Amino acid sequence: MAIIEDEDRAQDLAATEPAEPASLQREPEGPPPAVPEEEDERPSVQEIARPILAAALAAAAGGLVAGGIFGSWGARATGLVGAFAGAGWAFLALRSRRSTAVQAAFPLAVVGAAIIAVVLRGESPGELPTLLGDAVDSGRLFRPPVPFDPGWSAILVGLFATIGFAAAWVGAALGRSRLAVALPLPLVGLTAITQPEGSELVAGLCAFVPILAALAVLFGGDRERASQLGSEFELKRGLRGALLAVPAIALIVGASQASFLFPEPVYDPTDQPQKPKPVPLSAAADRVLFEVDSPDGFTGPWRTGALDVYEDGAWKLPPYDPDRLEDIPADGIISETRLEESDKTVTITLRDLGDGVVLPLLGGTTTFSGDVDDLAFDPRTQLLRLRSGRAPKDVAYAITLPDYATDDQLNAATAASGPAEQLEAPEPPAAVRSLLAQAPQTTSWEMLDFLRSKLLDNVSAAGPGSPVDVTPARVAEMFEPEAKATPFEIAAAEALLARWAGIPARVGFGFDGVNDEDGVLTVRPKNAAQWLEVHFDGYGWVPLVGAPKQAEASLETDPNDRFDPNVVPSDDVAVEIFLPFQLEDLTQLYQRIRNEILRYGPVLLALVALWITWPFFGKLHRRAKRRRWAARLGPREQVAVEYAELRDLATDLSIADIYSTPLEYLYEVRDDAEHAELSWLVARSLYGDMKDTVDEDDVAAAELMGASVRRRLRQAQPVLTQVGALLSRASIAQPYTTEVPNIRVPRLPTMPRPRVRRRSRRRKRP
Repeated sequence: MAIIEDEDRAQDLAATEPAEPASLQREPEGPPPAVPEEEDERPSVQEIARPILAAALAAAAGGLVAGGIFGSWGARATGLVGAFAGAGWAFLALRSRRSTAVQAAFPLAVVGAAIIAVVLRGESPGELPTLLGDAVDSGRLFRPPVPFDPGWSAILVGLFATIGFAAAWVGAALGRSRLAVALPLPLVGLTAITQPEGSELVAGLCAFVPILAALAVLFGGDRERASQLGSEFELKRGLRGALLAVPAIALIVGASQASFLFPEPVYDPTDQPQKPKPVPLSAAADRVLFEVDSPDGFTGPWRTGALDVYEDGAWKLPPYDPDRLEDIPADGIISETRLEESDKTVTITLRDLGDGVVLPLLGGTTTFSGDVDDLAFDPRTQLLRLRSGRAPKDVAYAITLPDYATDDQLNAATAASGPAEQLEAPEPPAAVRSLLAQAPQTTSWEMLDFLRSKLLDNVSAAGPGSPVDVTPARVAEMFEPEAKATPFEIAAAEALLARWAGIPARVGFGFDGVNDEDGVLTVRPKNAAQWLEVHFDGYGWVPLVGAPKQAEASLETDPNDRFDPNVVPSDDVAVEIFLPFQLEDLTQLYQRIRNEILRYGPVLLALVALWITWPFFGKLHRRAKRRRWAARLGPREQVAVEYAELRDLATDLSIADIYSTPLEYLYEVRDDAEHAELSWLVARSLYGDMKDTVDEDDVAAAELMGASVRRRLRQAQPVLTQVGALLSRASIAQPYTTEVPNIRVPRLPTMPRPRVRRRSRRRKRP
């Protein structure tokens, strides 16, 4: 409806409307009315400074403790910055004249802070989703301290900025200061129990000191009980509290040395044998893991782990015990076994082991030389393991070892006694007992060699080498005619046969063989393998890499299947016939849909976000467009534009009546003197006694009063209603008046309708 009403209707309304405010009663030739100063209803800095600072300190405690999981002061500083940044954004939102817009922009600010954190770590912003996924995946594999990858910088900043903002808003906007301090405490407790060993004291101080400071700030401003006390009393109380905090901190430091504060756990699940969780080679990126310089002809096997516990029908990893790890001595000697015979040197250059913490090693290694930080030796598994972090890249180290033991040497050697758990095995099945009775009884090696020969001559290798349970019954099945088993099942059966022969045995895993790539010997994920390892006195753990004489012929190209040129096809004939056919995609429909969603999802989300948020930016453009239009025409139009903005906002807030005149609309909202003054100014300027005398001072008054009424009208509504008004299209589709400029609602193009040709009927001539 037009703002410029018919003058007759205006005069009729003026007779029934309430009396004009005295502040607007003036003669046309008199001076312009004084514009009242706009009342600032924003909270003062003194009101919100203390609760926001207390909330920021409490959130900072969580950031400092969470950063301790990474064992890095950089991580702690990142959490600290995120907490104060979130609280600062809450302060900005409360003090801004556009409080709702600042609140709505907080998610964008969090994303921007995450991008800045990634850029400061030297990464590209476009890699943010990948970095976040890699950080979370690696965090599941490592014990604290977890490597502080660039993705964790973005996660810490975003997480604690959100916590700091939420705590500060609860404390300052909602007036719940104590709840604001308590809000981050659950996260502090959750992260405090996952600290690296030896850093519990630092974590305790990082939690205690900021929370103590938060309580001091919070209760230092409690004026309800001490309204008559001045700043001098507060200063004395603060100094007294600081002096009392010193012995409290000293008490924590002293108690940290006692066992009752950080007791040893009664049960630690990591100290129990664990089943291996391998990653399929088809899911591993093909890359060079490490390079080998082996002038003495060693091609493996490159050990990265061992399964030496057999229980519940499965081979398991040994319990992890950090106290078992030994530092590498200065002379580099890690094993005294056959040290005087160690005249072979192999150099290994690490390239990309991913999240691995174990360095590849050859069986029988006696010395190590290289510059690898935080490296230790595990005497039980004979492995080089990093105490923290992941294996470095582009680092070389050298190992020395003697030649592998020959059959004659092992035949003359004695099986090691070893720990009892390395000889534990269930009762052998009937098929194995009969073979044990047939085996030579002279030496343990001859007995094992006999059993292995029977197994490898009978079974055919088939399928990938993923670890599975291997029970005695499954071993018996491998001695049946035309038996088939995976490479892992064969190695696991060999280890059981060795224990039944009285030899300590285990299943070694890692990589076997090398790839000649332009003269460089490399090892890739496709070289993954498992093998038998036996323990003899004087020789240590000896790897025995054996392969069955038969393997199932396969027409597949599964990267999990290892190719060995010494393995011949089994008696099952498999003829490869090449026929022309169309290759079918066996991917499930839901997988295709999921892949397409992941591919185009970000673009679709960006388009949806653009479609949802364009009214906000469109209305900003419309306001600027209207004001430029009115500035060209005169003060009367400028006053009309300011009032049109108020009524369009009421439309977006769903509290409007577009058929009401400015004076009629006063009855539909709460009584407000400033709103009444604005309505009378509009009515008199557009169709009253001020049509010809309205000037720039009246325009300035209309702008100030319009902005004030709009802000208070918006703030009086719930937050969800305010956000909905920002994104509403109601005032664009149906504006209060069409006499001022508007913008178009974007619509999808319509398809042209096909033209239907009508056939004309001809009259038949008589």
